[in-house]
Amino acid sequence: MRKVFFLLTILILISCKKEQEKLELDETPIITKSETEIIKERDFPLKELSKVEILSYEDRMRWDRKITKKDNKYYKDLVVDYKLNFDSTKIKERVFLSSALKTELIGLMSQDSCKVENLPRDCYMPRHMIVFRDQKNRIIGYKELCLSCKGYRESKNMENYNGFCFTQMEDLFKKAGIKYFDEDYE
Repeated sequence: MRKVFFLLTILILISCKKEQEKLELDETPIITKSETEIIKERDFPLKELSKVEILSYEDRMRWDRKITKKDNKYYKDLVVDYKLNFDSTKIKERVFLSSALKTELIGLMSQDSCKVENLPRDCYMPRHMIVFRDQKNRIIGYKELCLSCKGYRESKNMENYNGFCFTQMEDLFKKAGIKYFDEDYE
């Protein structure tokens, strides 16, 4: 009789434990993340980022003549040895972003709500460049934009950070104090 009682007690304890585990599993919420949340969690590629500068200039395709034999103005590297690889005297405006605007810019670049394919366009007339600098003031990344045709060029380390809306980017430039835009074309 004692053996039967002992076996029943053990069976009851085991079944109670299984019931408790099942309840705990049922109470655990299922967490799914959207693509936007996953992108926001990823690290921004420029770990040594110190400053962000916005440049504005007249259509670079009209005046940029600093090219090598192997390059042309549509495909050349715009930054070489941490410096601009075009005539910087043509720059009309230079604005460094505040900490708040820098955070907003990184948020815009990390989103995926306005993903646009960067296709070659005949209208590519870039007038703005976002320049990412390190503590030594060296250029460690860039993104050149043509707001009118929604085209861009970028450094290799900025690939896949293109889900921003161009209207949002233009608004951010205006908040930063940039005044030269496509409608000012001469």
